[in-house]
Amino acid sequence: MLYSLLQKPRNRVRAWLLRWQARSVPRREVRAATTLISDCRLCGVALRLHEMLGPVAPTQALRLENANYRLLRCTACDVVYLDPLPSPTDLKMMYEEARQFENMHCADAAVARRTVSSYARRLAELRLFPAGGDSVLEIGAGLAWISQACKQRDSRVRTVAQDVSAECADQCPWVDRYVVGPLERLAADGSFRLISLTHVIEHLPDPGEMIARLPAYLAPGGLVYITAPFRPPLWQPRDGLEPWLDYAYLHVPAHISYLSRRWFERLAAQQGLELVHWDDSADGHQVFEVVLTNLG
Repeated sequence: MLYSLLQKPRNRVRAWLLRWQARSVPRREVRAATTLISDCRLCGVALRLHEMLGPVAPTQALRLENANYRLLRCTACDVVYLDPLPSPTDLKMMYEEARQFENMHCADAAVARRTVSSYARRLAELRLFPAGGDSVLEIGAGLAWISQACKQRDSRVRTVAQDVSAECADQCPWVDRYVVGPLERLAADGSFRLISLTHVIEHLPDPGEMIARLPAYLAPGGLVYITAPFRPPLWQPRDGLEPWLDYAYLHVPAHISYLSRRWFERLAAQQGLELVHWDDSADGHQVFEVVLTNLG
């Protein structure tokens, strides 16, 4: 409890420190944001005012079909998103063909233990842990840390993981069933008490389509736990593009959208879900955390 009480003040201090550090870096020439009228790819509102924050260069050392991107912010749904979409070829290369975990720090055993412990604290704080005999589905699972946290809590929990890549499928003994391929390979039988998407939804070309599919997999009263990059620390639209260029979670073109509370509230209502928790203070106000519940 004390840890939780202190976490938000620590995140606030970290956010200001990150902003101060970014300002100590020599300034670059960044054009002021301009405006344009465009259909919003994320919320579907036609001819909505957008802020064109500016161009962003690829941050990944890959041979991409397209290397020219910009960040837009829709004033209707408050989502900042990458334009244009990465091509299907680039998406397939990044998520199905490339090795994502073998050279990443998260593959380190000590880092993995800390990550699992951190998720376990959040699941406990938010009362999301499924009971023994319940099922949990981890979408875009990778190393399936949520499944591991649930198994450590109660070995009777049934854990199911899904990922388009087979890279981690044989490395997760805490997963009872690991499905490699699109989500539709798993029967939508309304059996899952908890569904998690941790640092997954920002990679999806159509995150709304994913949200629309979740109720069919959720048990009555089931819960969805989502985490993803949000904004540079304490960013406001008036801050423009420059803070994004120093943002640790600006991964171009892997991170396609930086979603908002407004977007989740609208999408949840359309799909028979309810937003019951929103917190954008994680990691120095750089990451958001969402809980949705099934109203059916």
